[in-house]
Amino acid sequence: LPLATMSTEGLGPPPEDQERSSEISFVPVDTSAPPPSYEPPSIARAWKFYHENLPKRIKVSKSSGPGVGYGGMLQMGAGNQGAQQSSKGTGYRLARPGEIQDPVSGEPARPYEICGSYKELDEFGIGISLYFRQLLLLFVVVGGCACVNLNTIATNSEFNPENTTSTLVGSVYGLGRDNLTFANQGQADIITCLVLGAFVFALKYFESKNIEQIDLAQQTPQDYAVRVTRVPEHMKNPDSYYHFFKKWGDVVFVSVALDNGPLLKKLADSRELDEEIAAVEATNAAMVAAGKEVGEASKKKLGEMNNKKAELTLEVQSLTKPTYHAKAVYVIFNKESDQRACLRDCATGILEEQFNMQCFSMNDNSTMEGQVLRVDEPVEPSEVIYENLHLSFVDYWGGLFKSYAITAGILGVSFAILNALSVSVSDNEGGTEVAESSTGYASAIFVSLLNGMLPWTLKKLTLMMEVHVDEGDVQTSILRKLMIARCLNTAVLMYVVTDFDAQFSSANLSQVQSILIADCFTTPVIRCLNIYEHVMHYVVAPTKPTQSQMNVLFQGAYWNLAERYTDMIKTLFVGLFYSTIIPSSLFITSAAMLVTYIVDRYCLLRMWSRPPMYDESLATASRKMMVVSVWVHVVMARVFFSNWPYKNPAEKPDCNLFTCTDTANVWTDEQKRIVGVYEGVGIMIFVFGFWIFFFRKITSACRSLCCQSVDEVGKASNVEYRNLTGVSAYVPNLKRDSLINPLFACDVSMVNPIYLPCRKVTLDGQNLDPSSLSLNSDQDMPFADAGQRVNFFGSCKFYAQQSVLSGQQQPQQVQAAPLPQQTMMRPAQPVAVQMSPTNHGGRTGGSGVGGFFTPGQQGGNPYRQQQGHMQMQQVQQVQQVQQVQQ
Repeated sequence: LPLATMSTEGLGPPPEDQERSSEISFVPVDTSAPPPSYEPPSIARAWKFYHENLPKRIKVSKSSGPGVGYGGMLQMGAGNQGAQQSSKGTGYRLARPGEIQDPVSGEPARPYEICGSYKELDEFGIGISLYFRQLLLLFVVVGGCACVNLNTIATNSEFNPENTTSTLVGSVYGLGRDNLTFANQGQADIITCLVLGAFVFALKYFESKNIEQIDLAQQTPQDYAVRVTRVPEHMKNPDSYYHFFKKWGDVVFVSVALDNGPLLKKLADSRELDEEIAAVEATNAAMVAAGKEVGEASKKKLGEMNNKKAELTLEVQSLTKPTYHAKAVYVIFNKESDQRACLRDCATGILEEQFNMQCFSMNDNSTMEGQVLRVDEPVEPSEVIYENLHLSFVDYWGGLFKSYAITAGILGVSFAILNALSVSVSDNEGGTEVAESSTGYASAIFVSLLNGMLPWTLKKLTLMMEVHVDEGDVQTSILRKLMIARCLNTAVLMYVVTDFDAQFSSANLSQVQSILIADCFTTPVIRCLNIYEHVMHYVVAPTKPTQSQMNVLFQGAYWNLAERYTDMIKTLFVGLFYSTIIPSSLFITSAAMLVTYIVDRYCLLRMWSRPPMYDESLATASRKMMVVSVWVHVVMARVFFSNWPYKNPAEKPDCNLFTCTDTANVWTDEQKRIVGVYEGVGIMIFVFGFWIFFFRKITSACRSLCCQSVDEVGKASNVEYRNLTGVSAYVPNLKRDSLINPLFACDVSMVNPIYLPCRKVTLDGQNLDPSSLSLNSDQDMPFADAGQRVNFFGSCKFYAQQSVLSGQQQPQQVQAAPLPQQTMMRPAQPVAVQMSPTNHGGRTGGSGVGGFFTPGQQGGNPYRQQQGHMQMQQVQQVQQVQQVQQ
């Protein structure tokens, strides 16, 4: 297909009463020529790629002097011309994957220090930085609460039996009803509840201040950009939006994304298939070069893959329409103050957007050709999922319903298994406990295994069932399901399935301790061992026939931020759930936060794959779960104290979410006092929690009916977007796990490569032509010419600095300097070209002029060129079969 030119009369699926007319031409290749030389992939090059992909930081210039703040007021520390970071920044930025030095200053990229400051992690974005800051904060707060409970631990240890294991010393094991007093057990836990309650309610303020610090410390495209939705569907020209938004200031980029998701996905499938075909052909080329004959199985496999390629091409052709509609527009201003002014002036309400009407005269700015626009702040460019922008409200909620239903089914099965494995303890005549289960730790082992499987399972479930428009939404959805599943599975279900008279037993308390200790030490050690990645590097990678496929395995270990947040919350939830009966669990929980911080920081800087720049949504969701954890702790403390000492089921009180009643009339005065205090504290925290979760959300939703709220984080700096390096524009693209670089869903030939989210060199070290990653190409759509393809793809346009001509600001399109004729012109007829044998299935380019890269030779694996005419014949055959079937 790369050597073919396909032209079709009338794009799109043919009517039933007409036959598709197609014409395919190709350049015959001399199949009798000797096979090209084959250079096998190198593990050394793969390890070099791995080390180049590790996070590095580059020193940048910080601003000083006055800048423009809110309402046009001056702000100190933001006025240096040419500055790349505000005065409150770290003085460094995160280098892009494979970036060796800054393209402007020449500053080299340096590895991060393992023992550096936590503020260095601000360079990874708000979401990741907040995660590490919350770990440190929880380490301090929970550690302080643990120290408050030292007196309780000492008192309980006096009543523990002599045969108590060391890990259960200070727990409630062996304590009776008379050993329970408010001064010894209740007072310390009440102080713990009040400290944790004050902490979680003050956490929003802490979070807001930290978001402001992180946002001011790092300048990202989100700080300068606005997203425009509900746009006139027919308006796809970036210049139209440029002229509309330039009244707020200097516009640098305008990107238009279309509702062409199905087409993009099929084109990406085709690119992935190209990689697989290149791998098979590389293997065949190696056999031919070694003087061996290619086996029939390999030939058959290659033929099947070529047939699939031809079918994919026809599917792509069937998805072409006369035109696609504009779905979202991203506008990047040169200054943060211009972006904020635009957001304020264009604020609209839900009623205005849905019914296309104006409520306030100030919102006339948001009307374009009679259409009320929705203008808001977008997520970071690396978070946008462009291929899902076309999906509807029904698709979104339908996917969520199916996903959560399956998650509920998993929890139901977990409950049944835990019930079967639960520890049942009875008292014999001598007073010693006899465990009826085969092993006291069966439940703990099952919980650990399930918690290890849940992240992968729920991630796959989310990607298969749900549809989201940005990576932050994906992670938030995974976070919610994981938090619910892990917390219920680890703590609540274990409590429910455990017999009443076994709650204070040694076996049950040991199970809980085992889970907490595993979270603190075992799980982090397993993450550091990185067993799966070692298998990929030393066992699987040497079997890969191409350098591209080998390098994919060296991009770093897979991880997701949602899993890390849920690990943190799950450890906190379980520790607080059982801290009343095992006070030492607070020490273990505090230690787990510190160990997790150290291990995760090491993994982020030395082992994990590069994450997107997440926003604060995950931190906000985890903060709300902390409120739930504290309230559940208060509820369970009241339940544990009211059922103390869990000996006779006939004495079980009647408890609900807010109160407990002594139906058997066996409580002591101290017990009644403790239960009464916890009832009051529980209701108080519930009311505050209801206000946070529901009341504020309801009032905010009511306000948004008429006016959209604009949240400004800190004051706008005067650092200009044009001065930034290492940032990407909102270029429509899609990513695939089997491909190193993203695939661009627009023409990027006239976009400066420094703004493109791709590597700058090929696998063999040559300059990469970014146009080779564009799906808007003859190779991907051989049946349509450049004029026709314009209707199928979005666009991304860069505008030079505005100049004042005749009192008006005119846009100027930056173009590359004139290039040699032989590099600029495309051949009129397809030709076979010779490529480096190591660049399987890729297309490279040479260095150009003016900061651009010139289009280089295009083609694929040289061995594959001998199969080009066979692919064209297969396309024709598939078309003929489909015509006959029709």
